Amino acid sequence: MKKSVFFMILAVAFAFASCSSMSNVASSDSVAKTAGTSCGSSLANLYRSYKAAGNKINMNDASVLTNAIALSTSISGLKQNSKDSNYRKSYIAGMLLGGAGLLTETNASNVYDGLVTSSNALSNINTSSSATTLTTAANALSTILGLF
Repeated sequence: MKKSVFFMILAVAFAFASCSSMSNVASSDSVAKTAGTSCGSSLANLYRSYKAAGNKINMNDASVLTNAIALSTSISGLKQNSKDSNYRKSYIAGMLLGGAGLLTETNASNVYDGLVTSSNALSNINTSSSATTLTTAANALSTILGLF
């Protein structure tokens, strides 16, 4: 009798632990999808500016800088989660939603990989970034936008 009660308690504990970890995964996926949607929207806006400027990124343009800052914010979780396949899938799904049709399933994976690779150059962009930081970010963005 005592053994069956012990096993029931153990089973209930595992059930609660399982539900808790599932909600953490779902929460993580939701965060990734939201960040990916913001990223896709910023990339779409940056791509339009990039094309309008003759395939160049002008970080002196207020709209470009605003979108680069939004992109910088949306990729903040990429580096630490880049090896998590669920995060990647959710982030890419969000990018496709926010990408306004410019991002496709074909190129989104390459763009994601480019963002991970360039995350150091693209992180911490703000209105008081140095000219060197903005130039480095513009070069990284040009490479990524060339993948569209």
